[in-house]
Amino acid sequence: MALLVFPSDIFPTECDSRLVPRTQVFSNPFNGSVQTLSLPGAYWQAQLSFANLSRDHAARLHALITQLRGPSGRIQLWDHAFATPRGAAGGNPTINGAGQVGGLLNIKGCTPSSVFLKTGDYCQIGLQRVMVTADAIANATGLCTLQVEAPIRYAPANGSAIIVNKASAVMMLKDDDQGGRRSSKKLVLSSLSLTFFEDVNT
Repeated sequence: MALLVFPSDIFPTECDSRLVPRTQVFSNPFNGSVQTLSLPGAYWQAQLSFANLSRDHAARLHALITQLRGPSGRIQLWDHAFATPRGAAGGNPTINGAGQVGGLLNIKGCTPSSVFLKTGDYCQIGLQRVMVTADAIANATGLCTLQVEAPIRYAPANGSAIIVNKASAVMMLKDDDQGGRRSSKKLVLSSLSLTFFEDVNT
C-alpha cells in the first residue's frame, strides 16, 4: 500500500500531539525502592479533531480514512499546531556525515552564525519526525549539531536534506473504529476525531 500524505488544505480545529516514551518500572515489594528502565521505540501519538467540515472537505477526509483501511495503512502526518519552526531555519541544511544515529546529529549548510532551530521545534530526518531539545546554533561556517528526541532510529545518508516545514512522521490509525459516520443530511456539517500512532519501523 502506498504511503499517503495528509491533505494540506484540511485543517483540524484541535491538534494534540505528544511523544510517548517506553519505560518499565520495577518496584521492590520489600523496601519500596523503584528502578526504571528506558526502552527504545518512543513514538508520536496525535489526536485530530475536526468541527464543521464543509461537504467537500468531509468527503475527502472520509475517502482518505477509507484508503487507510484501519491501522493497516500509513500516512505522513505533521503537527498542525507547530507546522513551521520558530528558528531561522535558513540555508540549505543537510546531513553532515554518514552513520549517525541517537540523540545528536551533525548537519551543515545552515545560515552562518544563526539559530537554525529553537528548543521545541520539529524537523524531519528521513521518514522520522524529531523534536529539537536545545537551541541549534550554527557556527560561522554553517555547521550545527542538533540535539533531538526521539533518538534517530535509522542513519540518514550523508548529504540528505533536513525538512523543517511540516516535519512529518509515518502514522497509522489507532484502530478500525476511526472516522465516524457520513452525514445523511445534505446541509449538515461533519465533525469527527481521529487518533494516530507512529509506525516506529519506518
